[in-house]
Amino acid sequence: MKTVLGILFSCMIYFGTYAQIDPGLLLGLTNATTVEMLAIVSPNTGSIIYNTTDNAVYQYNGTAWVMVGSSSNNWNTLGNSSTSDAVNYLGTSDLQDLVLKSNNTEKIRLVKDRNQVLINQAAIFNSHPLVIKANGSDIMAFQDNTGTPKWHWNLIGNGLNFVESNVADFRLFLETGGQVGINTNAPTEQLDVNGSARIRSLGNASDTDDVVASNSTGVLKRSKINYGGRWTNTNTGTNLNNNNTIAPIFGNEDYKDDGNSLYEISGNTLIVKESGRYDIRANLSLEGINVSGSSEARTNVNARIAVNGTVLGAIGASGYIRWASNHNHSSIHVNEILQLNANDVITIVTFREANSGTVNFSGTNESSFMINKLR
Repeated sequence: MKTVLGILFSCMIYFGTYAQIDPGLLLGLTNATTVEMLAIVSPNTGSIIYNTTDNAVYQYNGTAWVMVGSSSNNWNTLGNSSTSDAVNYLGTSDLQDLVLKSNNTEKIRLVKDRNQVLINQAAIFNSHPLVIKANGSDIMAFQDNTGTPKWHWNLIGNGLNFVESNVADFRLFLETGGQVGINTNAPTEQLDVNGSARIRSLGNASDTDDVVASNSTGVLKRSKINYGGRWTNTNTGTNLNNNNTIAPIFGNEDYKDDGNSLYEISGNTLIVKESGRYDIRANLSLEGINVSGSSEARTNVNARIAVNGTVLGAIGASGYIRWASNHNHSSIHVNEILQLNANDVITIVTFREANSGTVNFSGTNESSFMINKLR
């Protein structure tokens, strides 16, 4: 008993309440690297060894070397070896979220009851696989394989901004409400391109396709260029050989593009509903009427296009009827390209130039009026 006590006292030097242990009296273990440890043939169950690769003590359990103070299912902060992705994993085995923290602040959460990862303490949102809560306005950045920032997303203004990192903002901007801006953060249309646009391949148009044009601010619209209409006469009883007679040429409608949105007929007039430049043509086929005496001879009807009751443009002539040798028919042709305002009223006005005889349209559908929008 005295010998044992002597040994213990010889191993300790007291400093207050602490003792210094002689390292020469400590029990040591055989050292081995992981490679050397795994190369041991048929080690005895319960054997202990110090692994210098992991700086940890391992015990052989009859099947494999297991770190002392740990189980084969634990993850080592220096990494694990001999794992199988079929059975080894980092996570929870019950209905609990897996949370990863840094500085005791949650950074990543794997939600327990849905296939969803939440970043930066984001809230659960529908069933999206990844939900990211912004840091201020910043959401996500993309770097190339050298680590150079190339693109990033942020929430600024009133939408989602696609940034070419360190080059320019608003390469693409998705505004709240669905409008898209390219090189602009203030789109005014569903797609607003601040710059030129190009379409590299277009199919051939069909007869029913529309023409696209832009207004003064560059907004694309379905154009009404080449929208027109055609009408022919049904009236053959109005005497056109009187000054300021409005020719009743709007009888039968052959065609009228865009319904009443562009052209509207009211009596013997045509109302243009949109401002623009129009090509207007009228073909008047005339017949002198033998009423009494000789007034039907040597008549000459002229015609002009009128806008809002004011005649303008060239005078259509050659309506001369000799009334001899069966010369009782003639025709007048007028055409102008006019800049019109919305709701301008168009008429064809005839005038008497010679004898006072009666001159009518020669027959139903033998005279015509045509209009076509140029711009």
